[in-house]
Amino acid sequence: MRKDRLLGLTGSVAMAALLVAVGPTWAQQQAPVFDARVESGELPPVAERLPAEPQVVEADSIGTYGGTWRMGMRGGGDNGMIVKTVAYEGLVRFDRNWQEVKPNIAVAWEASEDGKEYTFTLREGVKWSDGTPFTSEDIAFAVELYQDPEYPASSWIDNPNNKMSIEVIDPVTFKLIFEKPNGMLLDQMAGTDGLHITSLQKAYCSQFYPKYNENAGAEAEAAGFTSWALRMEDRCAWGWETIRFANPDLPTLYAWTIETPYTANNARVTWQRNPYYWKVDTEGNQLPYIDTLEMRVSESTEELTLLALNGEIDFQERHITTNINKPLFFDGQEQGDYHLGEVIPSTSNTMVIQLNLNHSDPVKRALFQNKDFRIGLSHAIDRQEIIDVVFTGQGEPYQVAPRPQSPLYNEQLAKQYTEFDPDLAAQHLDAAGLTQTNGDGIRLMSNGQPVAIKMDVISALRPEWTDMLEILQLQLGAAGIKLDINNIDRTLFYEKRPGNEYDAQIWAGDGGLEVIQEPRYYFPFSAESVWAYKWQAWYNGTETEIAEEPADWAKQQMKLYTELRATPDAEQRNELMRQILAITQEQFPVIGVSLMPDGYSIIKNNLRNAPESMFNAWLFPTPAPMDPPTWYFE
Repeated sequence: MRKDRLLGLTGSVAMAALLVAVGPTWAQQQAPVFDARVESGELPPVAERLPAEPQVVEADSIGTYGGTWRMGMRGGGDNGMIVKTVAYEGLVRFDRNWQEVKPNIAVAWEASEDGKEYTFTLREGVKWSDGTPFTSEDIAFAVELYQDPEYPASSWIDNPNNKMSIEVIDPVTFKLIFEKPNGMLLDQMAGTDGLHITSLQKAYCSQFYPKYNENAGAEAEAAGFTSWALRMEDRCAWGWETIRFANPDLPTLYAWTIETPYTANNARVTWQRNPYYWKVDTEGNQLPYIDTLEMRVSESTEELTLLALNGEIDFQERHITTNINKPLFFDGQEQGDYHLGEVIPSTSNTMVIQLNLNHSDPVKRALFQNKDFRIGLSHAIDRQEIIDVVFTGQGEPYQVAPRPQSPLYNEQLAKQYTEFDPDLAAQHLDAAGLTQTNGDGIRLMSNGQPVAIKMDVISALRPEWTDMLEILQLQLGAAGIKLDINNIDRTLFYEKRPGNEYDAQIWAGDGGLEVIQEPRYYFPFSAESVWAYKWQAWYNGTETEIAEEPADWAKQQMKLYTELRATPDAEQRNELMRQILAITQEQFPVIGVSLMPDGYSIIKNNLRNAPESMFNAWLFPTPAPMDPPTWYFE
């Protein structure tokens, strides 16, 4: 696999129509589990279930049908696990090397020269898992729903900064029309954001919508919901945080359909093959090869780790493949009958410290916005100690910046203020006005109170974060800064943001490779820009009751990114991003610790066509782009 992913180039293919090569004529084959159902008349023959020109998926080898893919989920909020294995079926998708956008449900598209209009042609004959056709009307329904002001979910479909409309031309052709140029649309639709528009079957989901069912409100109330919109979200919602995968009746386009739903009462989520899945291998065999999926739901990463060591995990890189576990998994390969694959992370940093620059306390706000204060904290961190203790020496001191493999790599941004220098740290903290200390040696703010930072962290998500913070607590304490580690659950972690009820939060360094698509740490881009949540609300036109006009430098970045979004030329987008990064370098809004080292995956030895090497990202939701429907057990 290539490791020199040229981010930003995928949009270049968006400006020309792309067609799928039509495969040879063949006698299509199906999984044996369907034979009896076809013979009884319960299912149509496979040729009638597939499109006339199904999507042909290449793989290293032709597989055999059967088996169960076993994996582990982390608690009740691990929807991302499903997105990254089953649900990656958008109009377009990324290729396996994250190099370009290629057809999927759409076989062709064409963009206007000004980037305001995109015309898509769907693959004719694609069917939902209940056997009904997927058409342009399903796309139009998704647009209509997301743009309804009563519906709580949001996406690029209802972006107030670039409003969109849809024109249905015929059952397989439609046009998306934007108020402003949208040069990044294809890149966005090839990632997880693009899944919103292909996941709502009008025939099923319209029953929950008052426009199509005048009784929808009353039926929602009878079902225990306070509004039709909340019932719709429960039954049909798509969004990595909102979808519950708890409705087996919801038709999908996935290779597998849910059998045992993802609810609080189920210790396992199970999936069965979709008889109407619209992809085949190069010999005409209907995919997927694997019959069923089984996802063990556990609150304990230790339990999932033990399952893998015992050979009860067939493929996984999520949750358990930590740096701490790597020696354990390396030594257990023979006993567990598995081996380790290579995983190249997109994240730039092992841990991002996001001070709340919009803090409600004016004293803390002024302190956190003081660049000298942030520089002083950074120089007080002995990053090599953290790397040696927590990551067994893997990685290097690093700020939040594009990874070295990125064409947008900026060495000065990546390395500035990473030197452990207590004297230099003290100079900058003094320059920030923290010249007095109390009896415990903690520096005092302008109001006479000690500098105490409560750091929110989800230890259950990444246990190493707590290990890092405990070391950091001692290091910052030596510099006169009190750090309180506040371990909370994920729900509260997100709920605190709109209320501005936090000093700082911890997350990993997204945007190391997908720099343009995920600039949350480079400027106040999205709700994940926790360091300036009120500024991003101003930029995005959301949560207007809390939105706050940003600093001039952040507004300049926003202006550049708006220009970037509009341009169809990939290299021009890269140049605009470099200008944004130059401002990030000057302002230094967030603090990083170390470069995320390469990861690994657990691969059962008899599993074929699974990737021995792959990127790992949310916008490139691995392993899904590596075509799991082609995997099989030998």
